[in-house]
Amino acid sequence: MFKICSILIFCIAFSSCGDDNTSIEEKPFTSFINNSGVAIDTIKKATEVWEYGFRFKPLANGTITKLGLKVPVIGSFNVKLYKLSNNQLLAQTSINSTSEVGEFFGDITDLKVNAGDDLGLAIVADVFFKIRNLSGETFMFPITKDNISIQSFHEEICGPNGCNAFPSNTNSQVIAPCVNLIFVKE
Repeated sequence: MFKICSILIFCIAFSSCGDDNTSIEEKPFTSFINNSGVAIDTIKKATEVWEYGFRFKPLANGTITKLGLKVPVIGSFNVKLYKLSNNQLLAQTSINSTSEVGEFFGDITDLKVNAGDDLGLAIVADVFFKIRNLSGETFMFPITKDNISIQSFHEEICGPNGCNAFPSNTNSQVIAPCVNLIFVKE
């Protein structure tokens, strides 16, 4: 009986050991919409086209596999990923929003990034969810979501083709978390 119990314990111990390198897809940016204590204004048609999004740094080496969006209208929108150290456009894709409540992702060539890389993620749109804290306080950056450190929110009126570089104006009072990506830690 002791041998059987020992064998069972041994088997259970080794079968419960999982692979620590399991790929978990992280989607950090639109999570602001689900925060308690925020007010959300839905803008379905602004007077100007903006490029807006987040400056961020991965906290671990990993891969960005898709770019995404969540907007309050049906339509097609351009999403861009920048390397901010030299303002290089790393990836961009046009993504169709087929529902006013869904989150949608577009494929890009997998992009390896390193912990500490200074990156920017932006959408070109005249629609957005405008979010502010009910307390009236500003958003205190950096904000950590999983393996992403969100450094700041940026916005700029740029027209239908977007800006020539990542938007330079910051706003910590009101943000629009309508852009997202999928990050997989190595």
